[in-house]
Amino acid sequence: MMQTIRLTEHEDSEPVPITLEDWDDISGYLNEATITPAPAGQPGYIINPKNHVGLIRTGDITIQIAPKLDISRVLFLVFYGLDPDYWKEHTVELEDAPTLHEAIARPFADFAEQATRRGPLHGYLTIDDSLPGVRGRIRFADQLRRHQRVTTPIEVTYDEFTPDIDENRLLLAASQRLLRLQALSEPTTKKLRRVIGRLTDVTSVRYDRRNVPEPQLNRLNRHYAQPLTLARLILGDETIELSDETPTVTSRGLLFNMAKVFETFVHAALRKALKLSTHEFPKNVRRHRLNLDNAGKVKLEPDLSWWDQERCVMVGDVKYKRTVDTGRKAKDSDLYQLLAYTTATQVDTGFLVYAAGESEPVTHTVRFAGTDLVVETLTLNNEPEAILAEIGALAERISDARYRDGPALSAA
Repeated sequence: MMQTIRLTEHEDSEPVPITLEDWDDISGYLNEATITPAPAGQPGYIINPKNHVGLIRTGDITIQIAPKLDISRVLFLVFYGLDPDYWKEHTVELEDAPTLHEAIARPFADFAEQATRRGPLHGYLTIDDSLPGVRGRIRFADQLRRHQRVTTPIEVTYDEFTPDIDENRLLLAASQRLLRLQALSEPTTKKLRRVIGRLTDVTSVRYDRRNVPEPQLNRLNRHYAQPLTLARLILGDETIELSDETPTVTSRGLLFNMAKVFETFVHAALRKALKLSTHEFPKNVRRHRLNLDNAGKVKLEPDLSWWDQERCVMVGDVKYKRTVDTGRKAKDSDLYQLLAYTTATQVDTGFLVYAAGESEPVTHTVRFAGTDLVVETLTLNNEPEAILAEIGALAERISDARYRDGPALSAA
């Protein structure tokens, strides 16, 4: 019999009766959660899912984790981080979705069904094969290595016009993964099954979430743009953790790590507000080889950084927590981390962005260094327009600091 456990983000549950085997599965999947024995005299375990929200199905247990924010607000953060223009068109129509996984599955099913309504997209796929005759061009090196002479079968490479291309493989994989949730509405489930039925000649691929292909859009596949964007979100976007990525855990689910959702949203919203390119305001700073020490052994990866060629001109960090913690404006460890970023990049002002807390920015000036560590907050339970207004004000302060401080030295 299926057991349903209902949790809330960052809240301790009531004692939950689970076995040690279930404990292993859940803790292996929710790697940031805390699962502790209930107080003496009470059977079971107390589960706190921390930053995760969404759905897990493992063995005979279904775990539903509700966010602290309204579903519509979580959707705004997710979709804005995905595409800043997307939420304006689609968030309103999703506000009646009962769960987060339904809210993601519904638009994907709609877009995928519409994109494949006249049949799946076809494209040319380069195929290496062994055939009894010549097709395309002969791979002479492979032919001689495998057969020592030109005889059948012949090693050839040819291009085939086929629906078995990355675009359709992504739609198929995303549809299959959503159906495995077994917790979607009947209309959404039917649409996903219709999409799968149209992709019978497409290879079913199990993607590593860290290596999901991103087909380039052109005039031929542009009608796939929206379902492809959502398919990549479902299969491997940084804002979503999926259960079957962990080989030791046999479970199905769709989880949001709210810390990653918030970080991705802040990055996308600030980049848009500052009118910067992904090269100037990258999500990943590894190519800049940012280190704290001269030997290059203490590597740093700030959440926010603004680059002028190879010079960092602004740096910041994003924390999905409140500024008010045990009576302090910001956690000391967070300020120390930001100070390391400003030291390595040699910028005079660093920004620490929290998800909630004091309404006004707080600036800490570092003794003997003169570096300003600015603590900013966003109020996520506001309406989307109000949140974006706060982002706009933060972008102005960042821009003012960038040009007031002047160009920084190269961090390389």
